[in-house]
Amino acid sequence: MRPRRVEVLTGPERRRKWPDEVKIAIVAEALAKGVVVSEVARRHDIAPSQLFGWMRRFRPEAEAVSASVEPLTFAPVALDVAPVVPPIPTLPPERPVAIEISVGIATVRIRGAVDTRSLAAVLKALKVLA
Repeated sequence: MRPRRVEVLTGPERRRKWPDEVKIAIVAEALAKGVVVSEVARRHDIAPSQLFGWMRRFRPEAEAVSASVEPLTFAPVALDVAPVVPPIPTLPPERPVAIEISVGIATVRIRGAVDTRSLAAVLKALKVLA
C-alpha cells in the first residue's frame, strides 16, 4: 500500500482573501516616508514578499490615496490649572486611654498615657500576684 500524504497546518490560515481596498491601504501605509516595509507586513500578518508584490501592483492607487489624505497635525495645548492644595489633616479629638487588666480578684485600671517602664512594673507585680 502507498503511503498517503498528510499535511499539517499550524498557525493561522494562510489563504486569505484581501479586498483590493485593504491592499491599497496597506500599500499606502508601507509607502509612507520612514516606514520599514517588513514592520508593516508583520503588523498585518503577511509576508514581506506578499507586500512587495502588492506594492508593484497597487502603487499608483496607494499614492493617490496618500495624496488625498492630509497629514496629521497637532494643535498646541496650553493648560491653565490651579495648583491643588491638599487639605490639612485634622487629628481626631483625643480620647482618654484606658487599660483594664483583671487577674483573679485583682483589677488594675490605667487611665491616660503611661510610659512603658511603669506599665512593665505593674504587669510584673500582677504576674507575682497571679
